[in-house]
Amino acid sequence: MPPPPGRFDREDLYLKKRWRRVQVLANLFWTRWKKEYLQTLQTRSTWQQPQRNLCVGDIVLLQDDGTCRTDWRTAKVVETYPGDDGLVRKVRLLMATSQLDKQGKPLQQRTYLERPVYKLVVLLPSRTLM
Repeated sequence: MPPPPGRFDREDLYLKKRWRRVQVLANLFWTRWKKEYLQTLQTRSTWQQPQRNLCVGDIVLLQDDGTCRTDWRTAKVVETYPGDDGLVRKVRLLMATSQLDKQGKPLQQRTYLERPVYKLVVLLPSRTLM
């Protein structure tokens, strides 16, 4: 039994019905066009240019997909973990707190997190490399 209209397999290329061969070739063309050519039209500038590594002392926004950008929390980079290529891939963060005593010291114990760098937005770079 032949496949239903609209679904054409590679085996249809060898059938005697010309319209099925044309459909197989057209599907093959559009599949390859989407995978190979279409993606070259939009350049991904984020990863094409070398960027500055995160450094200890940088102030960052902690990107959270579950909240609005206006509610993202701030943190300070306290430690960096470079990969084998020397680029920083993960950092340890000291989370900011708004609950301070009269001397300006935090009321509760400080929170430390480890996050990958692609989940962070640099707000204020440290002055160590400037």
